[in-house]
Amino acid sequence: MTWALLIGYFLGSLPTADIVGRSRGLDLRSAGSGNPGAANTLRVGGRRAALAVLAFDLIKGAAAAAAGAAIDGDRTAVAAAVAAVAGQVHNPWFRFRGGKGLGVTAGATIVLWPFGLLVTLPVIAAASKVLRSAGGSVVGLAWFFAAAVLWAANGWTTAWGIASDDALVWYAIGIVVLAAPKFISDLGRPPL
Repeated sequence: MTWALLIGYFLGSLPTADIVGRSRGLDLRSAGSGNPGAANTLRVGGRRAALAVLAFDLIKGAAAAAAGAAIDGDRTAVAAAVAAVAGQVHNPWFRFRGGKGLGVTAGATIVLWPFGLLVTLPVIAAASKVLRSAGGSVVGLAWFFAAAVLWAANGWTTAWGIASDDALVWYAIGIVVLAAPKFISDLGRPPL
């Protein structure tokens, strides 16, 4: 389990958004919202740069979850995935100030609970239209947790992912605990 946590945290902490930004002459930490993620990259660097950041975040999350599963099954996959999100959110390369973790979460969720991604993305999209990005993300994270509890309680299939049991619920708890504070702190900020 220790190796899975270390691998997950390392993968999540890779400063891919900063690398993409700097390759295009951008310092994402001082431009736009200051967040090194796909949404801020879209604002200040355009679609192509944002897609590159999103692709790297998806790969980091998926690789961490897959590495954890290869090391020791479902619980270790969850631990590695949550560690990857922790590495993204609390990035050691930047004084533990990182991104918001949704791209890495999406990548990990593709491996662990693909149906979770399918039922959460529309909620985030719809809520974001009404409540702005931060509000929509908070609602989406709450829905992600509720859906995980519902999935585990009913034993519904996760497609090719982990079993529908308490590991799925712990995954959702870990994601919400790490990502929600970032979005909650943005709720009162004026839009960019």
